[in-house]
Amino acid sequence: MIQMKMPGVTIYQSTLMKTTSTLIETPDCLIVVDPGWLPDEIATIRRDVEIVRRERPLYVVYTHAHFDHILGAYAFTDAIVIASKPFIDVDRQEALQAVQDFNDEFYIDSPVLFPDVTHVIHESETILTIGQTKLIFFLTPGHEATHLSFIVMPLHLLVCGDYASDVEIPLIEHDSSEYLTTLELLESFIYEYEVKLLIPGHGHICDIRTEMIERLHQSYDYILALRAGKESDWAPSWQTTPFMKRLHEKNKRQVKKEQEERLARRHYD
Repeated sequence: MIQMKMPGVTIYQSTLMKTTSTLIETPDCLIVVDPGWLPDEIATIRRDVEIVRRERPLYVVYTHAHFDHILGAYAFTDAIVIASKPFIDVDRQEALQAVQDFNDEFYIDSPVLFPDVTHVIHESETILTIGQTKLIFFLTPGHEATHLSFIVMPLHLLVCGDYASDVEIPLIEHDSSEYLTTLELLESFIYEYEVKLLIPGHGHICDIRTEMIERLHQSYDYILALRAGKESDWAPSWQTTPFMKRLHEKNKRQVKKEQEERLARRHYD
């Protein structure tokens, strides 16, 4: 379950969809990101928090409101919760129903709870300083409307949520144009903050800067091809399973829908 452990950072990888959850430990606080999926995986993260906590404040950051990223909220009700403004505006009943549907399908008895957000991120470049630890938050829609990414300084970590995966294609569930803008923004972070470790929401971490950039460029080229009506090239590491191909077809429908909406607005104007 542990993909990587180094001083101050533990990356957990779920059995399901190679989903990552992160525990960041600084002298000032503990930060958990997107605790999930399965009950024993969530319990392990919670246990590890308590082992090292030593009365430090506990923060939980939810990168976005997809159900696989909020499944573990029930285990962290004592935490200071951080999420974007769009996150708190989502249809909570719909989000909770997605969690309940997952639990029902796999006979899981875990509680179903939507996170109670303490710190709301209204705009990009919002800074939260906790002692010597600085968290810099950015709104990063595209994959999903509520999406949030952040930098942890002085560790030079970039937690980018469901971007820059090495195992799955870009999933466009909000807007392809905003997705491209977010990829450009993430690339600028890598240089500006001298990022040493990139943590995606699915797949494997990356600690080589040229590979971080390459992941972003592969996603960028994939989306540009979709928008041009061409068949996209896939990065060698992306899965080519029937499931991933269905997601690819879904991306194509999303891009076609966006183009039709733009054309309709143009005619209206």
